[in-house]
Amino acid sequence: MVHRSKQGLIFPEEPFDKLRPYREELLAMSQTYRAGGPEYMALSRAVIALDEAAGVVMSKPGFFFSPWHKT
Repeated sequence: MVHRSKQGLIFPEEPFDKLRPYREELLAMSQTYRAGGPEYMALSRAVIALDEAAGVVMSKPGFFFSPWHKT
């Protein structure tokens, strides 16, 4: 078996923490549109993408929902 070194960010929590305000702004913007409408859905997809990226990169699917995050 071949040993593979893992590439990527050494401490990914910090860059994802910096994206937290952006995610919150997207959520706030989505609330100004009709739920299920095209604008709402587009903004929701961006939030979902951030959530999924955090889940995959850090193996923490609930990273943005953690109660101990910095605000």
